[in-house]
Amino acid sequence: MYGAGFHLDPVKDVPQNAQQQAAGISLEIEQEELKESQFLAKTVQGLSAEYQEKLSAIVGPENMERYSEFRGSLRQRLRDLTLKASPTVVGEREIQEARRQAVEEGRGFLKEIGFDMPRASKLRGEYHNRIQKVLSEAIGRPEEPNYLVLPELVPKDIHNPWVSYEPPYPGWAWAYSWNKSDEPSYPSFWRYLNSASGQLGTRSCIHVSGADNSDWSHVRYRTAMRFWYYLPVAGMAEVWMHKQCIDTPYSGWLSDEWGWSDSVCDQESHAYLRVIVPGTGAFRKSTILDYRRTGTKANWSGHVAWAGDHRWAHIFSSDAYAGGTWLLLEVGTEEWNHFWSNDVSILSCMTMRWFLRRVFVRSSGE
Repeated sequence: MYGAGFHLDPVKDVPQNAQQQAAGISLEIEQEELKESQFLAKTVQGLSAEYQEKLSAIVGPENMERYSEFRGSLRQRLRDLTLKASPTVVGEREIQEARRQAVEEGRGFLKEIGFDMPRASKLRGEYHNRIQKVLSEAIGRPEEPNYLVLPELVPKDIHNPWVSYEPPYPGWAWAYSWNKSDEPSYPSFWRYLNSASGQLGTRSCIHVSGADNSDWSHVRYRTAMRFWYYLPVAGMAEVWMHKQCIDTPYSGWLSDEWGWSDSVCDQESHAYLRVIVPGTGAFRKSTILDYRRTGTKANWSGHVAWAGDHRWAHIFSSDAYAGGTWLLLEVGTEEWNHFWSNDVSILSCMTMRWFLRRVFVRSSGE
């Protein structure tokens, strides 16, 4: 699933043809991203189906039927208990005990059918590596780490020839995509975007209970401000983004469901820059959060920064441009919330809310 929107106020100093070009390119971006979202979902679904087929070959036709029935009965039992258990400490203990028993029963069942654990684990590792490669390429993780900068490390000479921008910004943009396999719940997500105050960011939660052999869910969401910059001399657009934290919690948990389990959960956030006009440039990013948990049991929570804290991102555009070119710049944040599960219940939630206080831009040729 995909959705997007954008807006840009007319600016009298910017040539009319450039402003008309901005709308056309923005629509082209949306169409291309829709295709990319559909391709990603199809690719992940294909890899998952291939994995299931190869796992069935390892288990054997007869055992696979028993395997599926056994797993289904365990999932249903845990779901029923979760719905009936009281929302108290006692109820939580009942659920935890039921999960522990399910793990023991699962291990006993696998032993009974002669499950080839080493071979199946090797297959799972190969599948996991392939799907992680696909996802990494899709979200464009930075090849080299580029992290946010603390205020005391920001150069003091961000003045002329730097051009500064602050709220209200003349334009904004947002886009999201999400997808999931059969078992996970539908994801919840929303955005924070106000060009008058400079607020931007997103929140998302993804969850699965009663996961299958290969269940997955992801939400990708970005919010940004747009503005025009006149490049005085040839070079790349060099940008310093000044962000002030509103709220940045991230949290989650992993809980084993039965005997042969594994999972991975990724929570990421990046500040980014890209050029929209005169032609769409590649994303260039600075990492805000890059958190991962794997395995069958975990519980975590944290904050990237506290309310009122200041952070800076230093980014260059992906391309260089001729002097005298009007550039439409898009600066913002992009969040990625994803999990893959083999018989592990997962909850993953993250919120990234910032004020974009100021943006300083110059040509790298100055």
